[in-house]
Amino acid sequence: MKANAIITSLLLLVLLPLIGCDEDANNLPPGTPQIISGSDSVEVDEFMELTVVTVDPENDEFLYEIDWGDEREIEVVNEGVSGLYYTFEHSYFDAGSYTIRCRVLDVLGRRSAWSDPFHVLVGGELVSGRSNWWMFMGDAQHSGRSPFEGPDSPVLAWSLERGSPIRSSACFDARGTVYFGCDNFLLHAYYRNGRLKWTYWTGSARIGNGPALQENGSLCFGSSSANVYSVDRYGRKEWNYSVGAPVGRSSVVLDAQGKIYIGGSDNALTCLHADGTVAWRRITGGAIEGGPALSPDESMVYIGSADQLVYAYNTNGELQWTFPASAPFRGSPAVDALGTIYIASTDNMLYALRPDGTRRWSHDLHAPVYSTPALTATGSVYVSTAEGKLYRIDVDGQLEWALEYAQGGGLASPVLDVRETAYIGSPDGILTAVSADGSVRWRFDSGDPINVTAAIGPEGRIAFGNDKGRFFLLEAR
Repeated sequence: MKANAIITSLLLLVLLPLIGCDEDANNLPPGTPQIISGSDSVEVDEFMELTVVTVDPENDEFLYEIDWGDEREIEVVNEGVSGLYYTFEHSYFDAGSYTIRCRVLDVLGRRSAWSDPFHVLVGGELVSGRSNWWMFMGDAQHSGRSPFEGPDSPVLAWSLERGSPIRSSACFDARGTVYFGCDNFLLHAYYRNGRLKWTYWTGSARIGNGPALQENGSLCFGSSSANVYSVDRYGRKEWNYSVGAPVGRSSVVLDAQGKIYIGGSDNALTCLHADGTVAWRRITGGAIEGGPALSPDESMVYIGSADQLVYAYNTNGELQWTFPASAPFRGSPAVDALGTIYIASTDNMLYALRPDGTRRWSHDLHAPVYSTPALTATGSVYVSTAEGKLYRIDVDGQLEWALEYAQGGGLASPVLDVRETAYIGSPDGILTAVSADGSVRWRFDSGDPINVTAAIGPEGRIAFGNDKGRFFLLEAR
């Protein structure tokens, strides 16, 4: 027995290290990836390519984690097989020198070491800031007017499918990048050639209003989750603030100090500081479906409410006056260079109000209005009705012309180019261009209802979406 015990002990002394080696072998981390090749110099906003390979001792599947060396989060790519070469693409938004590295994560949660660094030089000049169309209806006064000439005969520059209704009016930055929201819970950013720049996912919040661009490239917008969001120029959330009830069509307005104004179905006009903290909130007697608009000097903010009143507040939130109509307001006000406020109501009337809140004139449109007027530089007003008629009213409230552009009007507002050509979508899926004399210049069939206000970008490019979830960018032939 004693001899057997000695033999058993000797065998254990020999086998235990081997057993330990087997357990260690089964717990080896994945192999360190190698960067095989890459673009060592690119321009701002151009794609660079990086080719990598990883050899894993256990042949496990894994995913790649890539640190591109800029301010964005590590990119996670959900693919990877031992020994196969993969090529990844990335764009840099700023010039400079960047160091790239990558690692892999296997199915058991084990990470490899970082690869050897790879260096890339990004040249070119950053083009930042806003274009002339940086929020719903172009600007904080909702003039709906562009300094560019739209297409005489449009061609489709590009389009894309988003899979759910697009009710968010687009905006453009100085480089021509277009931004818009969607019912698929995403805020989208696309370069002028239609290449994806980034998306921001809200989780479960639809975006049915137009985002607004800050000068630093951040975007603010409301959502169906009752949250107002700020997303930076990299597509990363900066903050969100809950206004207590869903934000539908009411688009954000920004002032020169970065303050944010937005209405909502909680009956409130909310003013936020640039960091997302509350400056003030004022309660009206009904839901606010349209967005607020600012006076030319940005000392006043105007809003229409479902309680049949127009409200005027100063930027400290102090009520200055109200103006009554006989039915709810569903659209936004527009303000001209002299401070006159134009707003239409579901009582069929277009109102022109002086800065002190007294009526200058009103014009009967014979049908409800759910949209926002657009203003020419010469003082005329374009407004569309629920019956599908587009009116041009002169500076004194007299009819210049009326055109039936569709069988019925939707939620889209007219927008104007520098020639005073109006562009407006309709529930029949048609975007119609109407000349300053009231004649139809052209029609573009999107295939499905348009209930979003078009945007006019640099070089007169026209951007809009439809209820099928298709987004279009039209340009001159």
